[in-house]
Amino acid sequence: MPITLGQEFGGYEACVERAADEVERAASGLVELNLGATAVGTGLNAHPGFVERAVARLREATGLPLVGAANRFRVTQSMGDVLTYSGAVRRLAVELGKIASDLRLLAMGPRAGLAEILLPAVQPGSSIMPGKVNPSVPEMVNQVCFQVIGCDATVAAACEAGQLELNVMMPVIAWNMIFSTTILREAMTTLRERTVEGIEADAERCRELLDRSTAVATALSPYLGYAVTAEIAKASVETGRSVRDVVLERGLLDAATLDRILSPDSMTKPGIAGSPS
Repeated sequence: MPITLGQEFGGYEACVERAADEVERAASGLVELNLGATAVGTGLNAHPGFVERAVARLREATGLPLVGAANRFRVTQSMGDVLTYSGAVRRLAVELGKIASDLRLLAMGPRAGLAEILLPAVQPGSSIMPGKVNPSVPEMVNQVCFQVIGCDATVAAACEAGQLELNVMMPVIAWNMIFSTTILREAMTTLRERTVEGIEADAERCRELLDRSTAVATALSPYLGYAVTAEIAKASVETGRSVRDVVLERGLLDAATLDRILSPDSMTKPGIAGSPS
């Protein structure tokens, strides 16, 4: 069914925004520090004022709202806060990877694909197909997202591998979290600067695909009934004629009514296409 590029990209924006909000919420759980718990969480051999003073110095040095852990046994036993953050970063990577794949699909062409949008060229092109513009940046983003998903799997396995109040897997947890966060941030910046900000719509191509579409017959169903609409779509496929032409040829609706029903503006809004209400 028809959908405007604005609606499509508005959905992309909402997906990234929701995932980014989740990352921010998950990151808030990382401010609890396991300081002064010493070996197992009891605080043995730690000065009573150590945690408060140490956290205050760290807050001053980093500018972050750091606090001492409310339950030191929890943060000694579990790396769950880091796992939650890793899962949120993975969700953002999955959303971003899907968008990158969509951009590749929408730009595929120019002759044997959808080619509804034009991506900025960031390299001379294919060495064996002159004039071909490869979606190099979205492809890079896909690969980064795969890596982030792999990092999250490593973090999950390492978090589970802790024993009692000791998790000797912390180095691999920390490395993968820092690595995945860094590469995903850089990939998002590159995608924005080198692709998203330069995307152009091919209005003529979009109109061509819309005019050739048999799916638009769906908008006729409230007026002609399902069976008749299905027959129109079938005839359009078999004859190569547009849905509009088939309807006019059979005298089922007049041209003005068809124009109102099959207008892109009407078909991309809620309700019955072409209805005055």
